[in-house]
This record gives sequence, C-alpha cells and structure tokens, in this order.
Amino acid sequence: MKKIIVFSLFIGALVLSSCDPASKYATEISKIDSCLTILDSLQSDYDGIEFDSLQGMVDHVLRNEDTIKKYYHPDTLSMEIGTRMNDCKGIRKTLKGVGTKKENFAAEISDLKVQFESLKTDISEGVLSEEQINEYLARELFDLNILHVTFDDFNAMQKIQKKYYYASVPYIDRLIVELKSAPQED
Repeated sequence: MKKIIVFSLFIGALVLSSCDPASKYATEISKIDSCLTILDSLQSDYDGIEFDSLQGMVDHVLRNEDTIKKYYHPDTLSMEIGTRMNDCKGIRKTLKGVGTKKENFAAEISDLKVQFESLKTDISEGVLSEEQINEYLARELFDLNILHVTFDDFNAMQKIQKKYYYASVPYIDRLIVELKSAPQED
C-alpha cells in the first residue's frame, strides 16, 4: 500500500510539473530574460550619453554659423575653414532634435521593459495561449530589434560628432575672435 501512495504522489508531481506554464515555456521565458538583459544594457548606454551637452554643441555650432555669416565675407573660402564648417554643419544636422531623441529612447526602453516583464508574468501564470505567446513575443522582439538598431546607430553617430566638435569648433571659435577684432568695412 505504501508503494502505491508513493507512486501516486510521484505521478501526481510529474503531472503537475508538466502543466506548469513556466516549465512548458522555459525557452520563451529564457528569450524574454535575454531581452531584458539587452534592455538593461541599452539603458546603461543611454544613461552614459550627455544629451544636454549634445544640445549645447548644436546650439554652439548654430551661433558660430550665424557669426561666420555676419563677419566672414571673403572672395574664396580657405580649404581649412570650409572643412571645419562642413564638420560643424554635420554636427548641426545629425544632432538636430536631440531632445526629442532623448525622450523617445527613454520611453521606448521603459515601455519595452514593461512589455517583456508583463509577458513573462503572463506566460508564467498561464494566462496566454501558445498562439498569443508566439504573437506577442514576436512583436516585442521586432520592436526591440528596431530600438536596438536605431539606438546603436544614434550612439555611434553622437560619439563621432563629438570628435568633430572638439576638433573643429575650437578652430572656428578662434576664427570668430579674429574676425570680430579685425576692423570692419562699411
């Protein structure tokens, strides 16, 4: 009799564990955990970007462009000034709307984190059908991929533009000081 009870308990435990949604969808949950790790990494990279400084760079370049237009009127443009001004133009164009990008990236990272955590909870609690799990997970993976690509592109681009800024803007600043101190023609 004792053997029958132990055997029944063993079979019961097997049946219960095979019905556990977390066990059944361990692969999907593992995928979600990997996605949450990626989002944590993106958040860390995001936190390392000095968005206010980037906006300050854009503002500085805009002021310099206006000042150059006002004070610099040569017949020909030197190659050095042209190159430096092109660098500044690139900074202005590629970092345009940096405040909006800051807000959009923060919102998207936060939203996706909530979505993946909710999906993980729903899967673990057995709330969703297999079809829903596959559909929702595919959608969130697609959104994460888009965020990852766009954020990585922006992050790489802002690093490059900072190098251009620190190489070219001081040159233009010195030129502006010279132009302002030179006698002006009427």
